[in-house]
Amino acid sequence: MNKIKDSIKREIVVNAPLKQVWNALTKPEHLNRWYTKNAEIEFRIGGKGYMNHGWGATSEGVFTEIDTMKRFVLQSLDGDFTTITSLEKVENGIHVSIEYQASFIGEMNQSTKENMLFGTSQFLGNLKSVYETGTDNRPKFWKAWIGITHTTNEENRGTRVLQVKEGSVAATAGIKPEDIIVGIDKEEIVGYKSFERTLNEKTVNDTVTLTIVRQSEKLLVNCLVDAYPVSY
Repeated sequence: MNKIKDSIKREIVVNAPLKQVWNALTKPEHLNRWYTKNAEIEFRIGGKGYMNHGWGATSEGVFTEIDTMKRFVLQSLDGDFTTITSLEKVENGIHVSIEYQASFIGEMNQSTKENMLFGTSQFLGNLKSVYETGTDNRPKFWKAWIGITHTTNEENRGTRVLQVKEGSVAATAGIKPEDIIVGIDKEEIVGYKSFERTLNEKTVNDTVTLTIVRQSEKLLVNCLVDAYPVSY
């Protein structure tokens, strides 16, 4: 019996013509403008799609549904991970929705889900930027890190540290699991996305001051900013 598939979704509105947005999502040369480092697309039902997203990430699947200018479905080769992309004309442009369905999504920890959705939000934002202003923001993506796994701290503000990578700049700075990061320099951190975006604006090899709550005690911790471990 097939397992029930859970889903997560991200959406954006792009102020551009429908055909232009459709091509941006379905044609390799257009995908390469805002999303992929390299795309090989056989856009037909039963055709394969291969995408190198950069930063060491790739995906591959088969197109199982295509409703021209409206929706298409890409299913992973093992059949368990489905990406549904939908387009709809709205008052101020084209509403683009990307939904992921898989039997294991419900079992994923919150940090992994947030990481997946953050990546999708980054690229959808870049789709909007490229097709509205001609600006490709990918050179600014995923430049910096400190070596932690973290997740939005639901009970309070900030992002909660789950793991600290051995030998990382975070470990050297003395950051510990269960620390809650509520600030970088003088900027407030309100969750996973806020931390990633704020850190990524910092200069690699500079030092930042993290405001951390540890067992209800507030600490200021100086931490070096390291280069993201996987280059584009």
